[in-house]
Amino acid sequence: MFASLMAGSLMILAPQGAEAPMAAAPASLSPTIEESTVAGFPHARIYRLAGEQRRPVLIILPGAEGGDGAGKRFGPILARLGYAAVSLPYYSPNWGSYGPPPEFTDLPGSFIDIRVDQLAALRAELAKMPGADTDRIGLFAGSKGSEFALIAASHYPWISAVVAYAPSDLVWEGWGLETVEAEGTRSSFSFDGKPLPFMPYRGFVEGLQLGDKADLRAIHENGRADHPDREKAARIPVEQYRGRLMLVAGDRDQLWNSGRMARNIAASRKAAGLETEALLYPDAGHDLGGASAEPRDDPRGGGTPEANATARADAWPKVVAFLQNALKP
Repeated sequence: MFASLMAGSLMILAPQGAEAPMAAAPASLSPTIEESTVAGFPHARIYRLAGEQRRPVLIILPGAEGGDGAGKRFGPILARLGYAAVSLPYYSPNWGSYGPPPEFTDLPGSFIDIRVDQLAALRAELAKMPGADTDRIGLFAGSKGSEFALIAASHYPWISAVVAYAPSDLVWEGWGLETVEAEGTRSSFSFDGKPLPFMPYRGFVEGLQLGDKADLRAIHENGRADHPDREKAARIPVEQYRGRLMLVAGDRDQLWNSGRMARNIAASRKAAGLETEALLYPDAGHDLGGASAEPRDDPRGGGTPEANATARADAWPKVVAFLQNALKP
């Protein structure tokens, strides 16, 4: 097993989740998935098939929901596909008396200056583990996690593959209790201790007051339109990333304009002679992760349940093939 993981907790998981693209097997033949903690990252978990084989690492970066829900959902699925899937919670929303208590009190409660360089420390820790092949590292991310992933990829040449659902081409303004009376002053992300240049919103605090009625897409698009002078500095330099990239986006995304931003990313890389595999769905919205072809409501994320389900069913086998080709599990 993982020598450096034995100090942490270890549990054996039965395969779960209906989204893995593999035929159902009798329980006696189902692969065993091991879940372990990662030293130095108290809420991170690594999922992998039992055995001594070194497996390519796939780091799961959740979106603005924070916590470890995305890791719990996709970790076992990706492990069954042959990866050492690492769930990395990096943010746990904390709005004080205005919201529910945070899931993890020791993680940032505001989406402000999130440390992109923590991935380098995570890689160094994973390199100590005999079951994790850190010569093959990919990022599996969605929404704000895709923003995180693309920033990281533009800095670290050791990232071999990125799957970015509902991606951003810009670093955006951060948010939290600190910004309620200081809108437009903080960045979402930092690197090497320095906040990254960012694109401000228009009307984010007003949107907080509107709750579910807030037009988040307009908050992003209007902010971008207000500050053309800041776009160059805020743009994620995706052409610096020489590895494999797959984007999955819907043009009816109502949380932010991920279709437009995916096209911007692909264009920037094409101008640099780099290929991007972009899966763009004109009638789909934000909820495109996983393989489920079952329509489900997502009134805030946009797209129809049917269009989103069709997009998921089309994208998932292509995502799986992309990762297999890029990381060769």
